[in-house]
Parts: sequence; C-alpha cells; structure tokens
Amino acid sequence: MPPAAIPPQPPAAADPLVLVIARRRVLRLLVGAIAAVLLAHAVRSALVLSWPPPREFAQTELLRILDMGGEAAIGTWLTIGMMLGVVVVAGVIALAERRAGSAQWRGWVGVAIVFGYASIDEQLQLHEALVLPMRGLLGITSGPLWLAWVVPALVLVAVLALVFAPFAARLPRRTRTGVVVAIGLWLAGAIGVEMLDAATFPWREAMEPVRSHLVSAGLVALEETMEMLGVALLLHVLLGHVRDHAPASAGARLVVR
Repeated sequence: MPPAAIPPQPPAAADPLVLVIARRRVLRLLVGAIAAVLLAHAVRSALVLSWPPPREFAQTELLRILDMGGEAAIGTWLTIGMMLGVVVVAGVIALAERRAGSAQWRGWVGVAIVFGYASIDEQLQLHEALVLPMRGLLGITSGPLWLAWVVPALVLVAVLALVFAPFAARLPRRTRTGVVVAIGLWLAGAIGVEMLDAATFPWREAMEPVRSHLVSAGLVALEETMEMLGVALLLHVLLGHVRDHAPASAGARLVVR
C-alpha cells in the first residue's frame, strides 16, 4: 500500500527581529552618564581656575571637551544620542500604530521630526543665528530676552503645543503626563535657564572673576542637566508606552521590560 501523500506545507514565516530593552536599566545608565558629564564639567571649572592663560593646545581641547555647554563636547553628544533614541522609539511606535490602523501614527511621526531637528540644532546651534536679527527687530538691549532666540522659540513652543494638543489628548493618561513633564523639564532648561542666564549677565560681569566664573558654570550645569534629564525621562516614558500600549508590528518588534 503506497504511503499517504504528505500535503505541501506553507513556507515557514521568518522569525521576527526582536530587540529586548530593560527600561529601568536604560534610565539608570543615562542618569549615571549625566552625573558623569556633570562631574566632568566641575573638573573643567577647577582646571580653568588653575591653568592661567595662555594655555597649550591639548589643555584647550580638554577644556572644550569637558564643557557641558560646548559644541562637540561629551555632554552635547550624550544629549544628541538620547534625542536620536527618542526619534527611533517614536518611529517604532508610529510604524506599529500605522500598521494597526490608528490615526495616532501621525503624531508620533511629528514627535520624531521635532526631536530629529532638535538633535541637529544641538550640534550646529542653529538657533544662535537668530540672536542678532531678533535683537534688532525687537529693540532688545538687556534683560531675560537678551539671548533673543528665545522669543521665536517661545512662539514655536506655543504653536507646537496647539498642533500636538489633539494627539496628546488621545494618549493614555500615564504616557501623556510623563511626556508633558519630560518636555516641560527639557524646555525649562533650554529656554527658562537661558533667560535667567541673560538676565543675570550684567550682575555677573560686575563680580570678581572667580566668583563670576563659578556662577556662570553653575548656570550652564543647571541648564544642560535639566535638558538631559528631560530627554532621558522622555525616552523612559516612550519605552513604557511601547511596553504597555503600542501594538506589535510584523517583521520586527521592540520588547520593553
């Protein structure tokens, strides 16, 4: 008796790519990195006060790298890396939401675009180009708006708040609260402390050099720490949203513990 024919089997589906992330461990790592950057900034202040000018090239480069508020410094690269993390996670959520047929995907794309641009500006300092034109346009000569890029920045924040309000209103309450707190902390550092820096500049100029340097370094540390903690918290919140709410996507999955 001939053996029974075995029906053809459909090709096995490829196993999805699964990336597992320990959310709390990521946050601890980021907070530790922020603390290390803050310590490096304190070391820089000590070196600035102990190395009288003119400084050697190697000393100058070291001071630049350790400066929390400097371009191409370790703090800047940490901030850019965290912002790109926000872009990636928001993009993953957007893809999953679109495949699930949810209109929320557009809002997540918007989040990715905002922080993608913010990461570029963090490196290139594009907003600084607005200072002189805005001073001339608005007749600003001193005060908290002296670093006048904050004026269009405040307008942009208000516009984006209105644009994203319907999207935010449809988010789960825990995600919405976390996003608002994180972005609020980020903006309070980036804009609020910048305005405080501008307002206190004449007062600091009248101080003796060592005290003036320490106050200025403290304001830079406060501004950059608030910015970095805000972005780190936002990334933590988005990973929590992936864990609790984002629909699974075919072909690749981000698993958050």
